[in-house]
Amino acid sequence: MSSLRNVVMPLLVILFITTSVDGALLDAPKDVVVRITNALQNNVNLTVHCKSGDDDLGMQTLRINENFEFNFQTSIFGTTLFFCGFKWSNEFRWFDIFTDKRDDCSSCYWTIIELGPCLYGIDGLCYQWNKH
Repeated sequence: MSSLRNVVMPLLVILFITTSVDGALLDAPKDVVVRITNALQNNVNLTVHCKSGDDDLGMQTLRINENFEFNFQTSIFGTTLFFCGFKWSNEFRWFDIFTDKRDDCSSCYWTIIELGPCLYGIDGLCYQWNKH
C-alpha cells in the first residue's frame, strides 16, 4: 500500500500544481502579434519603445501610417505584460500595450492617436494613456 501512495501522491501534487495557481486554472500559452500604427495628426513621426520584464524591443520611429509589429507567446501564469513609451513633438506618453488581464486578442492591432491608443483602429476600443 505504501508503494501505491508513493506513486499516487506525487502525481496528485503535479496535477494540482499544473492546474491551479491561487485557485485559478493556468492558461495555455498562446501566440500573440502586436501591431502599432502611427495615426497622429499633422504628419508627425512617432517614436515607440516597447519592453517586457524579459525583452527590450528597442526604439522604432514610425512615420504617419507606418507600423511596428512584434510577436511573443504568453505565460501560462497569465502574467504577460508589454509596455511601450510613445514620443512625438514635445509629448511623451506610455501604455501597457499588452496585458493578459485585459487583452484576449491573438492579433492586437493598435492605432496611436493623440488622445490614446485604440485597439482595432480609431473606431475600435480606445484607452487613455497610463498615468505618469
